[in-house]
Amino acid sequence: MSSARHFFKVGTLSDEQLKSDIKADVASARGAQRDLQATGQHGMAARMGGTADEALDELNAANNGTWKPKHA
Repeated sequence: MSSARHFFKVGTLSDEQLKSDIKADVASARGAQRDLQATGQHGMAARMGGTADEALDELNAANNGTWKPKHA
């Protein structure tokens, strides 16, 4: 689902679904970051690291109960 969560109204997804979706984004971004680093594409790897960090910030917000969708 990835960033589709930002188009749903608050409460559409359960907390567990939301956190699971964000954790999947973190894992995907970190995996892509490692793959890019391994192939020497360090600029793109840094961007994927930033994407993972944003997802971790979202996860912190979800854990704190302050997460809100961006576009709903």
